[in-house]
Amino acid sequence: MLFREIPGNIDIKNELISSVKNNRISHAQLLFGQTGSGQLPLAIAYARYINCENKLEDDSCGNCTSCIKYQAISHPDLHLVFPVIKQHKGVTVSDNFVQEWRKFVIENPYLSVNDWLAKISQETTKNKTGTIYKDEAISIQKKILLKNFEASYKVVLFWMPERMNREAANKILKTIEEPPKNTIFLLVSEKPADILPTIYSRLQKIKIKKFSKHDIEKYFDENVITKEALNELQLITERNLGQLKQLIEGGAEELKLFKHFSSWMRFVYKSDIIEINKWCNNISLMSRQEQVLFVSYSLKIIRDCLLFNISSNKLIAASKNEQEFVKRFAPFVHEENIFLIVSELEKSNRYLKRNANAKILFYSISLKMIKYLKLKRKFVNKD
Repeated sequence: MLFREIPGNIDIKNELISSVKNNRISHAQLLFGQTGSGQLPLAIAYARYINCENKLEDDSCGNCTSCIKYQAISHPDLHLVFPVIKQHKGVTVSDNFVQEWRKFVIENPYLSVNDWLAKISQETTKNKTGTIYKDEAISIQKKILLKNFEASYKVVLFWMPERMNREAANKILKTIEEPPKNTIFLLVSEKPADILPTIYSRLQKIKIKKFSKHDIEKYFDENVITKEALNELQLITERNLGQLKQLIEGGAEELKLFKHFSSWMRFVYKSDIIEINKWCNNISLMSRQEQVLFVSYSLKIIRDCLLFNISSNKLIAASKNEQEFVKRFAPFVHEENIFLIVSELEKSNRYLKRNANAKILFYSISLKMIKYLKLKRKFVNKD
Protein backbone atom coordinates (compact mmCIF):
# COMPACT_ATOMS: atom_id res chain seq x y z
CA MET A 1 0.00 0.00 0.00
CA LEU A 2 1.11 3.54 -0.79
CA PHE A 3 0.14 6.70 1.09
CA ARG A 4 -1.52 8.10 -2.02
CA GLU A 5 -3.82 5.09 -2.26
CA ILE A 6 -5.28 5.76 1.20
CA PRO A 7 -7.97 8.45 1.48
CA GLY A 8 -7.97 11.20 4.10
CA ASN A 9 -5.70 11.73 7.13
CA ILE A 10 -3.34 14.08 5.27
CA ASP A 11 -1.87 15.45 8.51
CA ILE A 12 -1.08 11.95 9.78
CA LYS A 13 0.61 11.00 6.50
CA ASN A 14 2.75 14.13 6.63
CA GLU A 15 3.65 13.42 10.26
CA LEU A 16 4.74 9.86 9.46
CA ILE A 17 6.75 10.92 6.41
CA SER A 18 8.40 13.73 8.36
CA SER A 19 9.51 11.35 11.12
CA VAL A 20 11.40 9.29 8.52
CA LYS A 21 12.98 12.31 6.81
CA ASN A 22 14.14 13.74 10.13
CA ASN A 23 15.34 10.37 11.44
CA ARG A 24 12.95 10.53 14.38
CA ILE A 25 11.28 7.15 14.05
CA SER A 26 9.92 5.97 17.39
CA HIS A 27 10.71 2.31 18.09
CA ALA A 28 7.18 1.54 19.34
CA GLN A 29 4.12 3.25 17.86
CA LEU A 30 0.38 2.72 18.13
CA LEU A 31 -1.93 3.67 15.27
CA PHE A 32 -5.53 3.44 16.46
CA GLY A 33 -8.98 4.33 15.18
CA GLN A 34 -12.49 3.08 14.61
CA THR A 35 -13.32 -0.05 12.63
CA GLY A 36 -13.18 0.71 8.92
CA SER A 37 -10.67 3.54 9.30
CA GLY A 38 -7.20 3.58 7.74
CA GLN A 39 -4.87 2.56 10.55
CA LEU A 40 -3.73 -0.74 9.01
CA PRO A 41 -3.03 0.50 5.45
CA LEU A 42 -1.32 3.58 6.93
CA ALA A 43 0.93 1.37 9.07
CA ILE A 44 1.87 -0.74 6.04
CA ALA A 45 2.47 2.35 3.89
CA TYR A 46 4.61 3.80 6.70
CA ALA A 47 6.72 0.63 7.02
CA ARG A 48 7.10 0.59 3.25
CA TYR A 49 8.28 4.20 3.20
CA ILE A 50 10.79 3.56 5.99
CA ASN A 51 12.50 0.83 3.95
CA CYS A 52 11.98 2.26 0.45
CA GLU A 53 15.27 2.42 -1.42
CA ASN A 54 14.34 5.47 -3.54
CA LYS A 55 12.01 7.56 -1.37
CA LEU A 56 9.96 10.28 -3.04
CA GLU A 57 9.11 13.54 -1.32
CA ASP A 58 5.70 12.34 -0.16
CA ASP A 59 5.58 8.57 -0.76
CA SER A 60 7.47 5.38 -1.52
CA CYS A 61 8.79 4.95 -5.05
CA GLY A 62 6.72 1.82 -5.65
CA ASN A 63 9.37 0.28 -7.93
CA CYS A 64 12.39 -0.70 -5.84
CA THR A 65 12.96 -4.25 -4.60
CA SER A 66 11.73 -3.37 -1.12
CA CYS A 67 8.53 -1.72 -2.41
CA ILE A 68 7.68 -4.68 -4.62
CA LYS A 69 7.94 -7.03 -1.64
CA TYR A 70 5.93 -4.69 0.57
CA GLN A 71 3.25 -4.54 -2.11
CA ALA A 72 2.68 -8.25 -1.52
CA ILE A 73 3.16 -7.78 2.28
CA SER A 74 5.92 -10.38 2.04
CA HIS A 75 9.16 -8.51 2.80
CA PRO A 76 11.49 -10.80 4.80
CA ASP A 77 12.14 -8.02 7.34
CA LEU A 78 8.42 -7.39 7.90
CA HIS A 79 7.13 -9.67 10.65
CA LEU A 80 3.36 -10.02 10.98
CA VAL A 81 1.40 -10.65 14.17
CA PHE A 82 -2.39 -10.93 14.24
CA PRO A 83 -5.15 -12.80 16.11
CA VAL A 84 -5.57 -16.46 15.22
CA ILE A 85 -7.73 -19.35 16.33
CA LYS A 86 -6.25 -21.86 18.75
CA GLN A 87 -4.91 -24.99 17.08
CA HIS A 88 -4.99 -28.37 18.73
CA LYS A 89 -1.55 -29.47 17.52
CA GLY A 90 1.73 -27.58 17.48
CA VAL A 91 2.32 -23.93 18.33
CA THR A 92 -0.36 -21.34 17.56
CA VAL A 93 1.29 -18.47 15.69
CA SER A 94 0.45 -16.07 12.88
CA ASP A 95 2.86 -17.81 10.50
CA ASN A 96 0.37 -20.67 10.29
CA PHE A 97 -2.19 -18.31 8.70
CA VAL A 98 0.07 -15.76 7.03
CA GLN A 99 -0.83 -16.57 3.41
CA GLU A 100 -4.55 -16.20 4.14
CA TRP A 101 -3.96 -12.96 6.06
CA ARG A 102 -1.91 -11.41 3.27
CA LYS A 103 -4.65 -12.18 0.76
CA PHE A 104 -7.31 -10.89 3.14
CA VAL A 105 -5.51 -7.55 3.65
CA ILE A 106 -4.57 -7.03 -0.01
CA GLU A 107 -8.22 -7.52 -1.00
CA ASN A 108 -9.57 -5.12 1.64
CA PRO A 109 -7.24 -3.62 4.30
CA TYR A 110 -10.16 -1.79 5.96
CA LEU A 111 -12.05 -4.86 7.17
CA SER A 112 -12.46 -5.73 10.84
CA VAL A 113 -10.92 -8.43 12.99
CA ASN A 114 -14.32 -10.17 13.07
CA ASP A 115 -14.26 -10.39 9.26
CA TRP A 116 -10.83 -11.99 9.48
CA LEU A 117 -11.87 -14.51 12.12
CA ALA A 118 -15.02 -15.43 10.19
CA LYS A 119 -12.79 -16.16 7.20
CA ILE A 120 -10.46 -18.57 8.98
CA SER A 121 -12.88 -20.17 11.42
CA GLN A 122 -13.87 -23.74 10.67
CA GLU A 123 -16.89 -23.49 12.96
CA THR A 124 -19.99 -21.40 12.30
CA THR A 125 -21.08 -20.81 15.86
CA LYS A 126 -18.09 -21.74 18.04
CA ASN A 127 -14.38 -21.11 18.40
CA LYS A 128 -14.36 -17.66 16.83
CA THR A 129 -12.42 -15.89 19.56
CA GLY A 130 -9.19 -14.78 17.95
CA THR A 131 -6.20 -14.37 20.23
CA ILE A 132 -2.48 -13.59 20.07
CA TYR A 133 -0.88 -16.31 22.21
CA LYS A 134 2.36 -16.67 24.15
CA ASP A 135 3.80 -18.78 21.31
CA GLU A 136 3.67 -15.63 19.16
CA ALA A 137 5.69 -13.58 21.63
CA ILE A 138 8.36 -16.29 21.78
CA SER A 139 8.47 -16.50 17.98
CA ILE A 140 8.88 -12.71 17.57
CA GLN A 141 11.63 -12.57 20.18
CA LYS A 142 13.59 -15.14 18.18
CA LYS A 143 12.97 -13.45 14.82
CA ILE A 144 14.13 -9.97 15.81
CA LEU A 145 17.42 -11.31 17.16
CA LEU A 146 18.34 -12.47 13.65
CA LYS A 147 20.37 -10.25 11.35
CA ASN A 148 18.35 -8.12 8.92
CA PHE A 149 17.89 -9.87 5.57
CA GLU A 150 18.14 -6.76 3.40
CA ALA A 151 16.25 -3.77 4.84
CA SER A 152 17.58 -0.99 7.04
CA TYR A 153 14.85 -1.68 9.60
CA LYS A 154 13.06 -4.76 10.84
CA VAL A 155 9.36 -3.96 11.31
CA VAL A 156 7.07 -5.96 13.58
CA LEU A 157 3.47 -5.21 12.65
CA PHE A 158 1.03 -6.09 15.43
CA TRP A 159 -2.57 -6.05 14.16
CA MET A 160 -5.08 -5.91 17.03
CA PRO A 161 -2.65 -6.02 20.00
CA GLU A 162 -5.70 -5.80 22.30
CA ARG A 163 -6.21 -9.47 21.41
CA MET A 164 -2.98 -10.52 23.15
CA ASN A 165 -3.63 -12.75 26.12
CA ARG A 166 -1.89 -11.80 29.37
CA GLU A 167 0.89 -14.36 28.94
CA ALA A 168 1.78 -13.03 25.49
CA ALA A 169 1.59 -9.39 26.62
CA ASN A 170 3.84 -9.95 29.63
CA LYS A 171 6.29 -11.96 27.52
CA ILE A 172 6.62 -9.29 24.80
CA LEU A 173 6.62 -6.25 27.13
CA LYS A 174 10.39 -6.03 27.65
CA THR A 175 11.06 -6.56 23.95
CA ILE A 176 8.76 -3.68 22.97
CA GLU A 177 10.33 -1.46 25.62
CA GLU A 178 13.92 -2.20 24.54
CA PRO A 179 13.99 -3.73 21.05
CA PRO A 180 17.22 -4.53 19.19
CA LYS A 181 18.76 -1.75 17.14
CA ASN A 182 16.84 -0.74 13.98
CA THR A 183 13.75 -2.68 15.03
CA ILE A 184 10.36 -0.95 14.97
CA PHE A 185 7.10 -2.14 16.51
CA LEU A 186 3.97 -0.83 14.78
CA LEU A 187 0.80 -1.68 16.68
CA VAL A 188 -2.56 -1.25 14.93
CA SER A 189 -5.66 -1.19 17.11
CA GLU A 190 -9.42 -0.63 17.15
CA LYS A 191 -9.70 -0.78 20.95
CA PRO A 192 -6.55 0.72 22.49
CA ALA A 193 -8.16 0.80 25.95
CA ASP A 194 -8.00 -3.01 25.97
CA ILE A 195 -4.23 -3.14 25.50
CA LEU A 196 -2.27 -4.12 28.60
CA PRO A 197 -1.59 -0.80 30.39
CA THR A 198 2.12 -1.51 30.84
CA ILE A 199 2.48 -1.90 27.05
CA TYR A 200 0.13 0.98 26.21
CA SER A 201 2.14 3.41 28.35
CA ARG A 202 5.29 2.68 26.34
CA LEU A 203 3.83 3.48 22.92
CA GLN A 204 3.79 6.66 20.87
CA LYS A 205 0.09 7.13 20.08
CA ILE A 206 -1.25 8.26 16.71
CA LYS A 207 -5.01 8.61 16.38
CA ILE A 208 -6.38 7.91 12.90
CA LYS A 209 -9.45 9.95 12.05
CA LYS A 210 -12.66 8.49 10.72
CA PHE A 211 -13.08 9.00 6.99
CA SER A 212 -15.13 12.04 5.99
CA LYS A 213 -17.97 12.02 3.48
CA HIS A 214 -15.63 13.72 1.01
CA ASP A 215 -12.92 11.06 1.56
CA ILE A 216 -15.40 8.29 0.74
CA GLU A 217 -16.75 10.05 -2.35
CA LYS A 218 -13.23 10.64 -3.63
CA TYR A 219 -12.25 7.00 -3.05
CA PHE A 220 -15.03 5.45 -5.16
CA ASP A 221 -15.33 6.03 -8.88
CA GLU A 222 -18.71 7.38 -10.02
CA ASN A 223 -18.65 4.73 -12.76
CA VAL A 224 -18.71 2.06 -10.06
CA ILE A 225 -21.51 3.48 -7.90
CA THR A 226 -23.80 6.47 -8.18
CA LYS A 227 -23.39 9.32 -5.72
CA GLU A 228 -26.93 8.79 -4.41
CA ALA A 229 -26.37 5.08 -3.77
CA LEU A 230 -23.01 5.79 -2.13
CA ASN A 231 -24.56 8.38 0.19
CA GLU A 232 -27.19 5.86 1.27
CA LEU A 233 -24.57 3.20 2.01
CA GLN A 234 -22.48 5.75 3.93
CA LEU A 235 -25.43 6.42 6.23
CA ILE A 236 -26.01 2.73 6.84
CA THR A 237 -22.37 1.77 7.41
CA GLU A 238 -21.45 5.01 9.25
CA ARG A 239 -18.60 5.55 6.75
CA ASN A 240 -16.92 2.24 7.54
CA LEU A 241 -14.72 1.98 4.44
CA GLY A 242 -14.07 -1.74 4.89
CA GLN A 243 -17.76 -2.55 4.88
CA LEU A 244 -18.48 -0.06 2.08
CA LYS A 245 -15.76 -1.55 -0.14
CA GLN A 246 -17.03 -5.06 0.56
CA LEU A 247 -20.63 -4.16 -0.21
CA ILE A 248 -19.94 -2.17 -3.37
CA GLU A 249 -17.59 -4.73 -4.85
CA GLY A 250 -20.23 -7.37 -4.08
CA GLY A 251 -22.90 -5.40 -5.94
CA ALA A 252 -24.90 -4.44 -2.85
CA GLU A 253 -25.39 -0.90 -4.11
CA GLU A 254 -28.06 -2.33 -6.43
CA LEU A 255 -30.16 -3.55 -3.51
CA LYS A 256 -33.53 -1.87 -3.20
CA LEU A 257 -33.28 -1.49 0.57
CA PHE A 258 -36.03 1.09 0.92
CA LYS A 259 -38.41 -0.95 -1.23
CA HIS A 260 -37.78 -4.09 0.85
CA PHE A 261 -38.24 -2.28 4.15
CA SER A 262 -41.35 -0.29 3.23
CA SER A 263 -43.02 -3.42 1.83
CA TRP A 264 -42.12 -5.36 4.96
CA MET A 265 -43.59 -2.75 7.29
CA ARG A 266 -46.75 -2.52 5.18
CA PHE A 267 -47.34 -6.28 5.41
CA VAL A 268 -46.53 -6.26 9.13
CA TYR A 269 -48.89 -3.35 9.81
CA LYS A 270 -51.72 -5.16 7.99
CA SER A 271 -50.83 -8.48 9.72
CA ASP A 272 -50.82 -10.03 6.23
CA ILE A 273 -49.28 -13.42 6.97
CA ILE A 274 -49.45 -14.62 3.35
CA GLU A 275 -47.52 -11.59 2.06
CA ILE A 276 -45.11 -11.75 5.01
CA ASN A 277 -44.37 -15.36 4.11
CA LYS A 278 -43.69 -14.39 0.47
CA TRP A 279 -41.51 -11.51 1.62
CA CYS A 280 -39.49 -13.84 3.89
CA ASN A 281 -38.97 -16.21 0.96
CA ASN A 282 -37.56 -13.36 -1.12
CA ILE A 283 -35.29 -12.00 1.61
CA SER A 284 -33.93 -15.50 2.28
CA LEU A 285 -32.64 -15.63 -1.32
CA MET A 286 -30.29 -12.71 -0.66
CA SER A 287 -26.68 -13.35 0.29
CA ARG A 288 -25.80 -13.35 3.98
CA GLN A 289 -23.96 -10.06 3.53
CA GLU A 290 -27.01 -8.46 1.90
CA GLN A 291 -29.27 -9.69 4.70
CA VAL A 292 -27.01 -8.17 7.34
CA LEU A 293 -26.98 -4.91 5.38
CA PHE A 294 -30.78 -4.94 5.20
CA VAL A 295 -31.07 -5.32 8.98
CA SER A 296 -28.61 -2.44 9.46
CA TYR A 297 -30.71 -0.35 7.11
CA SER A 298 -33.87 -1.28 9.04
CA LEU A 299 -32.22 -0.13 12.27
CA LYS A 300 -31.34 3.18 10.64
CA ILE A 301 -34.94 3.83 9.53
CA ILE A 302 -36.38 2.88 12.92
CA ARG A 303 -33.95 5.22 14.68
CA ASP A 304 -34.72 7.96 12.17
CA CYS A 305 -38.40 7.61 13.09
CA LEU A 306 -37.63 8.11 16.77
CA LEU A 307 -35.35 11.05 15.98
CA PHE A 308 -38.12 12.60 13.88
CA ASN A 309 -40.50 12.29 16.83
CA ILE A 310 -38.23 13.88 19.42
CA SER A 311 -36.67 16.67 17.36
CA SER A 312 -39.75 18.72 16.57
CA ASN A 313 -40.28 16.89 13.29
CA LYS A 314 -36.85 17.88 12.02
CA LEU A 315 -36.08 15.89 8.89
CA ILE A 316 -33.24 13.44 9.16
CA ALA A 317 -30.47 12.74 6.61
CA ALA A 318 -32.23 10.51 4.11
CA SER A 319 -33.51 10.35 0.56
CA LYS A 320 -36.80 12.01 -0.40
CA ASN A 321 -38.67 8.68 -0.38
CA GLU A 322 -37.24 7.79 3.01
CA GLN A 323 -38.21 11.16 4.46
CA GLU A 324 -41.79 10.76 3.27
CA PHE A 325 -41.92 7.26 4.71
CA VAL A 326 -40.48 8.39 8.05
CA LYS A 327 -43.13 11.13 8.33
CA ARG A 328 -45.92 8.56 7.95
CA PHE A 329 -44.33 5.75 9.95
CA ALA A 330 -42.84 7.73 12.85
CA PRO A 331 -46.09 7.77 14.94
CA PHE A 332 -45.85 3.99 15.24
CA VAL A 333 -42.33 4.14 16.73
CA HIS A 334 -42.23 5.49 20.26
CA GLU A 335 -40.85 4.96 23.74
CA GLU A 336 -43.10 1.94 24.37
CA ASN A 337 -41.72 -0.16 21.51
CA ILE A 338 -38.45 1.37 20.27
CA PHE A 339 -36.22 -0.70 22.58
CA LEU A 340 -38.10 -3.90 21.75
CA ILE A 341 -37.78 -3.32 18.00
CA VAL A 342 -34.12 -2.27 18.09
CA SER A 343 -33.20 -5.14 20.38
CA GLU A 344 -34.87 -7.65 18.07
CA LEU A 345 -33.13 -6.28 14.99
CA GLU A 346 -29.72 -6.20 16.69
CA LYS A 347 -30.17 -9.80 17.82
CA SER A 348 -31.11 -10.82 14.30
CA ASN A 349 -27.86 -9.33 12.97
CA ARG A 350 -25.88 -11.45 15.42
CA TYR A 351 -27.83 -14.58 14.46
CA LEU A 352 -27.35 -13.92 10.75
CA LYS A 353 -23.61 -13.63 11.24
CA ARG A 354 -23.77 -17.06 12.88
CA ASN A 355 -25.53 -18.51 9.82
CA ALA A 356 -29.03 -18.71 11.28
CA ASN A 357 -31.80 -19.80 8.90
CA ALA A 358 -32.78 -16.45 7.35
CA LYS A 359 -36.34 -17.40 6.38
CA ILE A 360 -37.23 -18.63 9.87
CA LEU A 361 -35.45 -15.68 11.48
CA PHE A 362 -37.22 -12.99 9.45
CA TYR A 363 -40.59 -14.72 9.85
CA SER A 364 -40.10 -14.76 13.63
CA ILE A 365 -39.13 -11.06 13.65
CA SER A 366 -42.15 -10.22 11.50
CA LEU A 367 -44.55 -11.82 13.97
CA LYS A 368 -42.96 -9.90 16.84
CA MET A 369 -43.09 -6.67 14.84
CA ILE A 370 -46.85 -7.12 14.39
CA LYS A 371 -47.15 -7.15 18.16
CA TYR A 372 -44.71 -4.28 18.78
CA LEU A 373 -46.29 -1.89 16.27
CA LYS A 374 -49.69 -2.37 17.91
CA LEU A 375 -48.39 -1.21 21.29
CA LYS A 376 -50.06 2.06 22.23
CA ARG A 377 -48.05 5.07 23.23
CA LYS A 378 -48.65 6.09 26.83
CA PHE A 379 -49.14 9.76 27.47
CA VAL A 380 -48.32 10.94 30.94
CA ASN A 381 -50.44 13.80 32.31
CA LYS A 382 -47.98 16.04 34.16
CA ASP A 383 -50.81 17.97 35.80
